[in-house]
Amino acid sequence: MRGTNNLKQNKMKIITKKIGDLIEAEYNPRQLTKEQFQQITDSIKRFGIVDPIIVNKNKERKNIIVGGHQRVKVAGSLGFKEIPCVEVDLTPDKERELNVRLNKNTGEWDWDELANHFDVSELIDWGFDDKDLSFFDLDGMTDDSHKKLEDSFIIPPFSIFDSKQGYWQNRKKWWNNLIGDKGESREDKLSNLNNMSAMYRPEMATVSILDPVIAEIANKWFGLESCNTFDCFAGDSVFGYVSDYLGNKFTGIELRQEQTDLNNKRLKGTESKYICDDGQNVLKHIKANTQDLLFSCPPYFDLEVYSTLENDASNQKEYKDFIKILDKAFRNENGVYYNFPSDIKNIFIKNGILLYNEIILADPLGTAPARARKYMGNRKVVKVHQNILVFYKGDTKEIKNIYPKLDLIIDESQDV
Repeated sequence: MRGTNNLKQNKMKIITKKIGDLIEAEYNPRQLTKEQFQQITDSIKRFGIVDPIIVNKNKERKNIIVGGHQRVKVAGSLGFKEIPCVEVDLTPDKERELNVRLNKNTGEWDWDELANHFDVSELIDWGFDDKDLSFFDLDGMTDDSHKKLEDSFIIPPFSIFDSKQGYWQNRKKWWNNLIGDKGESREDKLSNLNNMSAMYRPEMATVSILDPVIAEIANKWFGLESCNTFDCFAGDSVFGYVSDYLGNKFTGIELRQEQTDLNNKRLKGTESKYICDDGQNVLKHIKANTQDLLFSCPPYFDLEVYSTLENDASNQKEYKDFIKILDKAFRNENGVYYNFPSDIKNIFIKNGILLYNEIILADPLGTAPARARKYMGNRKVVKVHQNILVFYKGDTKEIKNIYPKLDLIIDESQDV
């Protein structure tokens, strides 16, 4: 009755809204135990909806639930079609604040959602104390916090991977000495430097090799123990080597025979292998639903041409033909950037695979400072990053139950 009395005092009009029209706030950090859900169910069965649902009427956030998510869920499960509501007109920031304040004393927190959507300073201002926020490890929030994250996750698990940092470069050097792949099978293969795209990306004038730290992170963060991994546009031997070294069984498809032979030489004596074929023929070599992790660094259209083979994605004359090749594989000249990351997203999403992480890889600057002055004559900034997209096939709510807790201790003198 507390909520109803407050509403009467503030003279807020109670209206009826269809449950189907109400929208759950994407950030809502509150969750209920089965026992709490049952308690709300029993209460609504006996007394109906005592406290109206608080809904935003702001034009940007119309019909977003601010308070009462769990009551809406219970009412819907009981067959209610409509529910009493009051409307507030709040900006997105004020809406989030009111949501937290309303939920402070009821239910239990979904700490993952709370950490993902709210700053610690906000939560303290809204009534949380150190005991409430022990989940955030406030004592560990010092200038060297990233070192603790490195100890647990190889690198800090943020949306920007900074490959310029010492911890990254040391790790990369360790892997490179172990693998020994210098791209020797692709020397003199870069045949497209006269076009404008290559002019704007002169860093591509050298043979590109996958960063082994990326391969390690992909396997350890997003793979499972002793799992099956594959790449339908394999290229160099880095991912296959790292994946196999970490205990996984890898299958790679590579179009060029000389690269396939070299890669298999590095994997000699293991169960992992590279197959010489077109990546579009992946189902000829890998049975459906047998793999746990797909990793791929697709070729860049018109930047690095690996061969003159007709079905090589890297030498297609038109971007649409290049995308068609990638689409089929993943499904079963003016300095203007192509919409490559978005096209890759669309390929996966339309096949029912969700975009789960979007990461920026910050590259070492290399020759970028020397090129910047020339570029800016055309108002073109120097690109010093790459995009890493992580997709998930399945119910994302089950990830924490499927994947083990990560605590990766690195000893570079021995095994990884």
